[in-house]
Amino acid sequence: MKTKFYFLCTFILLMSASAHAQILERVLSNFSEIKNVSYNSTSINKDLFDDIYHFDTLKNLINQPKSDLSYRFIGKRSENIYDGSKLFSLQFSDSTYRISSKPESGHYYESLLYVFSRIGDFLKTGKKAIQLKDSVVNNKSYAHLKLMVMVTIVKNKPVFTHLTLLIDKKTDLPYYYRNNSKGFIDGTNTYITAFDEYRFTDYLVDATQTEDLTKQLLPAYFSLEKPKVFVPLLAKGTALPETPIYNLDGEKIQLSSFKGKVLLINFTLNGCPHCVNSIETLNAFQEKYNNTDFEIVTVNHSDNKEAILKYDKRFSIKYTTYTCDATMLKKYSVPSFPLFYIVDKNGKINSAHNGFSAKIGEQMAKEVEQLLR
Repeated sequence: MKTKFYFLCTFILLMSASAHAQILERVLSNFSEIKNVSYNSTSINKDLFDDIYHFDTLKNLINQPKSDLSYRFIGKRSENIYDGSKLFSLQFSDSTYRISSKPESGHYYESLLYVFSRIGDFLKTGKKAIQLKDSVVNNKSYAHLKLMVMVTIVKNKPVFTHLTLLIDKKTDLPYYYRNNSKGFIDGTNTYITAFDEYRFTDYLVDATQTEDLTKQLLPAYFSLEKPKVFVPLLAKGTALPETPIYNLDGEKIQLSSFKGKVLLINFTLNGCPHCVNSIETLNAFQEKYNNTDFEIVTVNHSDNKEAILKYDKRFSIKYTTYTCDATMLKKYSVPSFPLFYIVDKNGKINSAHNGFSAKIGEQMAKEVEQLLR
């Protein structure tokens, strides 16, 4: 009797999992048949590295005839228009735009296109969706699905990606999407949390007349984004430019006060993935060369005192973080983050390293060792 009962339970679970897969397949299939859809969306995204939440509202239009996909997404900070052959990316902060030949997934990260791509990727894994109790929002019934993309334990910590969906049972269109993820940055012990949440409302499907994106005109006051001018990093042998830095209490410190020490100057900011990747290496330097003629001078131009303190505590940073003004970034030709300068005891630049990798970390370790001898 127990064997029969177990078989019956297994059969029901398999049938249920199959039904959930059919829901997702039907959702994708029905969306592919839509010629055009307009809707509004709201989003909440957590920064991976400093727990800051970003909110946005977008107006969206997607045209997907059998020939070419086109879309228009208008948010608070930017607008992206893809007419089937060119992508126009407008930045409201400086009234500039750029043109590229084809869209990238990042340009529709908060859209239905992104959500359906995640559903498609999940179905390819062959994993089972979990159907929870239906949810009712504003007197409307929604299928409630949880997609367990990855669940495991690494270094005694949970590593997972959970996707949650509410699907309108009448239209098969998503109302709610949420991504919860925890894991390590590849090759490091840095443990991070990701959170994204979207709500989609005010759908208008297959309208008789839709906006012709191929005739979309750019606002007259927008100008084409100017290409960045390459500025070479400070060369070996250059005297350290004198510029003040400030501790987190606002006290001014001159870099010349570090003369006689080997310096590792690190330009960083909180929202930079490669900056986070470098923390373990810099912490190791700090521990190894503590009480020697070596100093790490980490400079953060972008973030305020509260954000820096919270960030340094979260990632157990063992070295001191300073701030600076924009003049220092110009004097040190900072093109991106992180940027490292290694300075000898005489205040001369020994080398510059743009970005971070394990190889760069090893190279800097050799240089510091040589300069301390």
